[in-house]
Amino acid sequence: MESMTLEISVLRALLRLARRRSPATTSELLVRVEADGQELERILDRLARAELVYRTEAGTRLSLGGLAVAAASCAPVRGAPKAKKQEAAARARVLPMVRRRRAA
Repeated sequence: MESMTLEISVLRALLRLARRRSPATTSELLVRVEADGQELERILDRLARAELVYRTEAGTRLSLGGLAVAAASCAPVRGAPKAKKQEAAARARVLPMVRRRRAA
């Protein structure tokens, strides 16, 4: 179970680096994840086999699936309940459809 937690931590670190448009090198990931170099390489290999990341010479990048997993594992954004209230208010403002009368 601990390895799964580390894998999620690596995905989240990759997401943070991608948001900052910083290259995701091994040294950058080691700063952000509590793992040693060999363990990080094993985790990155597992994530690459699962097609959650792409490994290139320039560094590691999230795949679309990895992005989805990383975003879903992040804590909810503050003010999220407010968004639901706004959605409900927007639905309440929708005008009912007008029925057409049949031709005589």
